[in-house]
This record gives sequence, C-alpha cells and structure tokens, in this order.
Amino acid sequence: MDQRKRVAETKPRGDGPSGSKRTRTDSCREELCTMYGKNGPSHKKRLVGDGLKQGKDFIQLAGELNVNTATAEVYGIDCLAAGQDLNHQSMAEHLGVTDESFDMIRREIITIEDKKLRTVRDNLDDSYTYNQIRFVLACLIHELEL
Repeated sequence: MDQRKRVAETKPRGDGPSGSKRTRTDSCREELCTMYGKNGPSHKKRLVGDGLKQGKDFIQLAGELNVNTATAEVYGIDCLAAGQDLNHQSMAEHLGVTDESFDMIRREIITIEDKKLRTVRDNLDDSYTYNQIRFVLACLIHELEL
C-alpha cells in the first residue's frame, strides 16, 4: 500500500496553476454545461433518446409518453446535451432551428456575460423558444454544427 501511495505522490502535476491540465476548451465546455443546467437521467429521457435513434419524431414520442410535445423536445435535447449520439440535424429541423438562427443564438450565448438562458432569450427579443436556445447550447457543448 505504501508503494501505491508513493507512486500517486510522485505523478507529475499538470501545467495549470492548480496542477490540472484543463484547457480553454474544457473551461468553455464547463461554462456551457453550467449554463445548460441540471441534466439528470430519467426513464422517459431514455425512451425519447431511444425513440429518436429509431427515427421517431417528437410528436409521436410525446403521444407514446403522454406528455406535451415541448416536454418530449426537452427530453431529447437533454439526451443530446448528455452526449447521446442523436441526429441533431433532424432535431434542428423539428425545432425550427435554421443555419441562420443557430448562428444568431450561438453568437448570443458566446457573448453574454451572465450566462443565463433568460438573458439570451431577452437579448434576442424573445424571437426563439427556450427549447431552441437549449438545443443550440447542447450542440455547442459537443461542438456540433448544423
């Protein structure tokens, strides 16, 4: 046991001020995840993620789960934010996120200082839904483009 302890103590530390090897990208991703908010797993989210992989749309999934379409969208966006391999382009189409709106929302997310969804929505004159903003945020977390 002493050997293991010594090995751990002699491992080199990273380049950062606290000994970590965090990069700017990690820091930005962390900031985006914080802005996105809580995203715990749930049974319904798993069902929506699986359904999207099978080619189902949010309207069909909402009916199957007996929830509003917007709620099914949130579950799907949460799955994307959590790193599931989903077709984000078909999600964008359903959510009405075009290349132009994606770029506008992305610019706003990147430039605001307080990193709050409400500020993004206010600054965009309520032109986009929270689901559209959260979708772009989920894409940014995983460096996905439309």
